[in-house]
Amino acid sequence: MSTLRRISSLGRSESTVAVLLLLISPAIAKTNFVTIGTLTYLGTNQSGSAFRVTLDPRAITSQPLSFSNVTMLVEDTSQDSGAITTPVTLLYIGGIGNGLASCANGCSSIAVRLVSANAKPFTFTILNGEEFVTFAVTTTLMRKPPGHRFIQPQQSVPIVLKRNASGK
Repeated sequence: MSTLRRISSLGRSESTVAVLLLLISPAIAKTNFVTIGTLTYLGTNQSGSAFRVTLDPRAITSQPLSFSNVTMLVEDTSQDSGAITTPVTLLYIGGIGNGLASCANGCSSIAVRLVSANAKPFTFTILNGEEFVTFAVTTTLMRKPPGHRFIQPQQSVPIVLKRNASGK
C-alpha cells in the first residue's frame, strides 16, 4: 500500500516510469542463490562424531543433480563419498578408526565440498523456468555460533549453490 501511495504522489510521467520499473523488475531479476540441502553436526557419543549432509533440491528444481564427489571436511581431515545423485542423505562418522576427526574436544572447522559430475560449471532449470548456471565446486562452511568456542551439536547450515554469471 505504501508503494502505491508513493507512486500516486508522483507526477504523471514519473509515476508511469515507476510503474514500468515495478512491472519489469521481476522479469529481469535473476536468482543468484539456491538452497539445495543442509550440513548438520549431529553431535558426539561413544561411537564418534556424526555429520549429516542432506541434498534435496526438489524445492527448487524437478531435475536430480549429480555430483562426482561430496567431501566432508572436519578440522584437518576429509572423507569422500564418491559419485551421488540427489536426493540423498549422507552420514559421516568421525573418530578413532574413521577417516574424519572427532569433535569430542570441540570442532572449529566443519565443511562440505560438492564437485559437479564433470568437474565443470553445470546448468539446471529452476522451478520458475529460469536456467541456473553454478560453479563446478561449491564449499559450505559451518562456523561456531557467537559466544561459543566450538561448533555446537545439532548446529546446521544451508548448502547453497551460487550463480556463476560467467559460466566458466
